[in-house]
Amino acid sequence: MVIKGVIFDLDGTLIDTTHEIRYIFNQLLESYSLPKRSFDFFKENIGNGVEDLLQRSLPKDYAKDISPMLEKVKEIYAESLNKKSRPFDGITEVIDLLNENEVQMGIITNKMHHLAIRCVDTFFPSSPIKTIGAGHLYPRKPSPDSSLALADEFKTKPSEMLFIGDSSVDIKTAKNAGMVPIGVEWGNGALEDLLDAGVKEVFNNPYDLKSYLKNLCN
Repeated sequence: MVIKGVIFDLDGTLIDTTHEIRYIFNQLLESYSLPKRSFDFFKENIGNGVEDLLQRSLPKDYAKDISPMLEKVKEIYAESLNKKSRPFDGITEVIDLLNENEVQMGIITNKMHHLAIRCVDTFFPSSPIKTIGAGHLYPRKPSPDSSLALADEFKTKPSEMLFIGDSSVDIKTAKNAGMVPIGVEWGNGALEDLLDAGVKEVFNNPYDLKSYLKNLCN
């Protein structure tokens, strides 16, 4: 196939945010005198949005209303955004390759929409990437709605698009939208989960992904 569009997940696929997310949520937990969580905990639980991660971070017997905590963690998130994150090594080259070949690009993420826009503007300022985050127009992944909206905007068949992500949620989203599901191992997902979700190809570094994409651009 010759690809006509690529959709990426954001956290764990394009940018390494786990240290930042750990800092943000542990700052919140500490402010409520609750136990902090480990790096591995966050690596294993990122991917379904801030509210889901907050609920997972709390003690199992926590019975209080979490609404104030949710608002506070969003505030900390906005204040701390992009201070501890960076693109994974080789990702800029992947984006540049697609730009050079005029392949249309999108990002669909369960990160809050306004924060996702800030991330893309910070790390990929010269790239024309259409970004859709949580709380903006469409249901969250694995709903295919946002992916299909981008396919329509790109005037491209879903079957001619790749959806690239590090979690089973991304693979399920791709399959729900009729796109080619591509997995990456450098993020927060596990290979077994990607395989169980029905991934077509899996890459363990961005340079191998770039080579794969280069062949599809010709």
